[in-house]
Amino acid sequence: YPDDLLALFKKVVRMLKHLEKNKSDKSNRTKLIHVESKIKRLVKYYTKKGRLPYGWKYSRERAFLIVK
Repeated sequence: YPDDLLALFKKVVRMLKHLEKNKSDKSNRTKLIHVESKIKRLVKYYTKKGRLPYGWKYSRERAFLIVK
């Protein structure tokens, strides 16, 4: 995986762990949506360039598995 995409996956995992403890943190929830949309744009770009396989989709579960 490209480095910028891995950094965003790590950020999403940190944010999700924070949200488990602090469910009412609306600011973090909004920023999580922004980061996930950035990931989706990068996935679209990297699939066009051939760095990710065609049909690769982002999911939160996949982000947790990649970061581990």
